Amino acid sequence: MKTEDQTMFEVIKAARLIQEFLWGDMNDDCGLEEFKRMFRKRVIKIDEIEFSNPHWQTELKKRVLQTAAMAVNLITKLDNGKITYAGTHPHLPSNLPDYEKGKGAL
Repeated sequence: MKTEDQTMFEVIKAARLIQEFLWGDMNDDCGLEEFKRMFRKRVIKIDEIEFSNPHWQTELKKRVLQTAAMAVNLITKLDNGKITYAGTHPHLPSNLPDYEKGKGAL
């Protein structure tokens, strides 16, 4: 039987690897606002999950994994002084304009 610590390590490691593969260039220099938008999007997506969907558990796991991976990335950047920009990104456009504060379902 796996322990929770083993599961945490495997899950977070895999989720971070996927996030870096997909968004590494953007995530390297994104600012605090872009992280806020990333979190807002996941909260909205979690709120939209319907129990009538036969795959609701998989959808929920996916969003929670994404949130955990983003949290690990953000905490690491904060601990290493790498969040130096308050906006979305110094030169790349935001991928999440619909999740600007005051927009979206929140």
